[in-house]
Amino acid sequence: MRYPLSYQDVVDLLAERGNSVDRSTVYRWVIKFGPEITKRTERHLRRASVDWHVDETYIRVGGKWCYLWRAVDANGQMIDFRLTTRRDAKAAKAFLNKAIERVRLHRLVTIVTDKAQSDRRVIREINQRYDPYFDGIRHIDKKWRNNRIKSDHAAMKRLLGYH
Repeated sequence: MRYPLSYQDVVDLLAERGNSVDRSTVYRWVIKFGPEITKRTERHLRRASVDWHVDETYIRVGGKWCYLWRAVDANGQMIDFRLTTRRDAKAAKAFLNKAIERVRLHRLVTIVTDKAQSDRRVIREINQRYDPYFDGIRHIDKKWRNNRIKSDHAAMKRLLGYH
């Protein structure tokens, strides 16, 4: 689950070791055991760095187009993700609140986004919720600074077969 292997790649690796399984079996294993593996390994992962790159991309899930919001840290480690049907301030706020809660944010952080106006407003609201006179989250909205997540989106879309 850590590496970008397709289900067929896993079937081939198992076949090399003398185990014959079907891709659908590997898929069922991922669905059944993936959440438990994630839960047990999260505490052993490196702490997320304080520099986040946040962006959304448009993907097809179950035949419907939706927005995939993702945040990665400066090391490329994924912090969190969320699927939404809309790209608006409400979706951005829900995503950022969930990501902050997940890492139990308790220190200054820098969030790099593209130039979406909703991101600026949401980060300002989150800062005011914590302390109206202190900017706990520094926001950088320079498009070229967000290349880390843009390239991460490209790798993910390649895996999904969009390119």
